[in-house]
Amino acid sequence: MNYQRFESNFIHLDAVDSTNNYAANLIKTTNVANGTTILTKRQDFGKGQRGNTWYSEPEKNLILSTIIYPDIQISYAYYLNIAVALAVSRTLADFGIMNAIKWPNDIFVQDTKIAGILVENQLQGKLIKSSVAGVGLNVNQLFFPAGIRGTSMSLILGREIELNKLFMHYFGMLDFYVDILMQSNFKLLLKLYYKQLYRMDVWCNYEDVKGSFQGKIKGIDERGRLVIEREEGLSYYDLKELKFLPTI
Repeated sequence: MNYQRFESNFIHLDAVDSTNNYAANLIKTTNVANGTTILTKRQDFGKGQRGNTWYSEPEKNLILSTIIYPDIQISYAYYLNIAVALAVSRTLADFGIMNAIKWPNDIFVQDTKIAGILVENQLQGKLIKSSVAGVGLNVNQLFFPAGIRGTSMSLILGREIELNKLFMHYFGMLDFYVDILMQSNFKLLLKLYYKQLYRMDVWCNYEDVKGSFQGKIKGIDERGRLVIEREEGLSYYDLKELKFLPTI
């Protein structure tokens, strides 16, 4: 298959502390190709947003990080998150699983998490010099530890999924959306993102530092903050400033 932006350079590891850490070290020490992807059977210290961890049963799921040279200004950084989220969402849809993108970096099936995303950028002046896009996707895992509410492709579809076939599909989708990004077609990315955004334009329950309230997600602003309509007007939330409450 021919890709618009990526080279098919895949590094398979039996185990690693974090695929994002491994990729970041590659960038520092080698002249690594755009699209280079690190995949592992087991990740001992998976990274999530703001110091959270990502649990994954060994050899059951997709755990990977892709090195990207997006060549965009820092002000457009969140559009890279959008591109990665769309790639995961489209892959699941193509395998027959309806899903939504929960801001900022999760993929949900109905109200349950099936995938997490962590994009880490290295800056040079006002530009993003390089990025590492980490993805953890629950594929063939059937059981989750107590306290972890999750689902998997296998649980939903009732069959086992071939991991390599799934990865190659995702890799093609990521190349597709990154190509849109590097063409600076931000309006198209945002339009596609809003179609998949969890709770978009629906009154739901939330909680911030002032307490619980009802609001309606209207989108994201130029800084990647979530925009929520409330009775008193619009509110803007950054990472960890808002909690999604169950819908009654």
